[in-house]
Amino acid sequence: MKWTMEQIKTAQQFLQQQSLPVGNVDGIPGTKTRTALGLLTSLPVRWDTDRKLTGCIQLYCKQSGYDLGPVDGIWGPETQKAFNQLSAILIFPPVAPAAQNVWPLQTQTALNRFYGTALAEHNPNLVTYAIPYPFKLAWDTTQTVDKITTHYKVKDSILRVLNQVLDHYGLEDIDRLHLNHYGGCFQYRKTRNGTTLSTHSWGIALDFDPERNQLKWGRDKAAFAGPEYEAWWQFWEKEGWVSLGRTRNYDWMHVQAARLSA
Repeated sequence: MKWTMEQIKTAQQFLQQQSLPVGNVDGIPGTKTRTALGLLTSLPVRWDTDRKLTGCIQLYCKQSGYDLGPVDGIWGPETQKAFNQLSAILIFPPVAPAAQNVWPLQTQTALNRFYGTALAEHNPNLVTYAIPYPFKLAWDTTQTVDKITTHYKVKDSILRVLNQVLDHYGLEDIDRLHLNHYGGCFQYRKTRNGTTLSTHSWGIALDFDPERNQLKWGRDKAAFAGPEYEAWWQFWEKEGWVSLGRTRNYDWMHVQAARLSA
């Protein structure tokens, strides 16, 4: 297996937590890292270095609460999924939201209790209002909108975020970074390949710049994973909004007013 620097750093961080002499967390599998792997008694001695690196990351994922099955030193789809989730948290530690914006868990029961029942049409909880700067429709950027429709409970929070974005970036950089490429909010539908309703069904999720932040892209391809977007995400996270890109490393276009875990 060809290891990435990020994978090796993750293993080194775990070894460091176990008080093993790993040296610097630098993403280089040098002599100290190999020696530390050999001292990790929770892995079989007979495993080679590659398998121990995988096992080390698997242990870190399990310790962090990500279920990936047995620690077998084999890098499969479940290990990759757990690693993506763990590395997102390590790179982007959660920001404590403002006390007034503790959004509900993303379960149908919790969302219905907090936001009311999701309806395909004539939802009385939806409101349309002006936004601080115009959005370009992502599917036709020649068209702009100066109003959006969302759930009334998230309106003030969205406006606070967008006003901070405008103050921080200005119109020129907003346009350059495609922070105004709007992929929509309210849409009554199920999650992709799922059976439960999407958070878009309550009007509590927004998509931005979907063309450059496609659903299955990770931080290696998604534009919104770049350093210029750090302030953008900080503004949302301080309001309690959740980025699937920052927490799960997919669907970087999406931000929602619903928590993924308690």
